Amino acid sequence: VTDVRQTWWHQVISENGWRLCVNNSYSGSTICNTGYDGNNYQPRSFLTRMDNLGCPDVIFIFGATNDSWSMAPIGDYKYAADIQPGDLWQFRPAMARMLEWMQQRYVNTEIIFLLNDGLRESITESVKTICQHYGVKCIVLKDIHKLSGHPSVKGMQQIADQVLAALE
Repeated sequence: VTDVRQTWWHQVISENGWRLCVNNSYSGSTICNTGYDGNNYQPRSFLTRMDNLGCPDVIFIFGATNDSWSMAPIGDYKYAADIQPGDLWQFRPAMARMLEWMQQRYVNTEIIFLLNDGLRESITESVKTICQHYGVKCIVLKDIHKLSGHPSVKGMQQIADQVLAALE
């Protein structure tokens, strides 16, 4: 992928006539605060960056890939008041905190989670379960063409096509 027009999100917003408010992606970031080799990824985690998204009508969250690849701890299903600060170093409570907080912060904003294919089963099932708990639409991507684990130009088109089909 060498041109912004090749990215899935550019294709989706162009097809819908939308305007990009903020692209807050950060290479290698995890949803939880634990990153690769158990390192502290709090400065770049989705939890840290979720307050910096402007005033959008739609938020696409394409996450959990690095949580899966880094072998971040899965943790227990916890929601709302049951989540303590130390729990945010584990995927399930961090995912739940992120969705709950974003729904409260971005009122009247449609939040859509994109779930990559080829992730650890525990991550995939956790995303589906937590999205269902919060009523967040989860687009489960399938058969995305990748090079070294990352979507190729063809893969970006496949993601865009699957997102557009899910939005219809």
